[in-house]
Amino acid sequence: MLKADYSVNIDLPQSEVWSYLEDWSHWAKQVPGYQTHKKVSTADSIWELHGKVGTITKDFKLYVRIVEMTSPSTVQFRVRDSENRCLGSGCFKLSGLTSRSSELTCLLELELKGLTGKISAPLIGSLLPALLEKFVQRIIKPLKEADSVALSL
Repeated sequence: MLKADYSVNIDLPQSEVWSYLEDWSHWAKQVPGYQTHKKVSTADSIWELHGKVGTITKDFKLYVRIVEMTSPSTVQFRVRDSENRCLGSGCFKLSGLTSRSSELTCLLELELKGLTGKISAPLIGSLLPALLEKFVQRIIKPLKEADSVALSL
């Protein structure tokens, strides 16, 4: 099982961060390698991604299911690829630090199956923390930009 987590403090109230986070289509677009996504139901979606590691590239689909959404603090989800060779789960935890700041934590666990999974697990495991950090930083970027525009008005 590959695991990674990343936390960041944001100079925005929990309610503002939550209003962005609760719509998964906002953060789907921030996944590294994002191409497109399609909503299947309120809980299910299909994300098309393009992955590149060194000279190896691959297009793949991730099936994402929101399994719990508890306002204003938690989103839990499951992911799998189309061949069930990559299975995982994750969550976002959002907590208010003060009336003007929040902490966002993202946790992700992946299990890679089959021979390809066993071969690629060490490489993916070493890249996962940096990918997760990049993902969370991309999620909060539009929030920070919107806040700076609001402050300048």
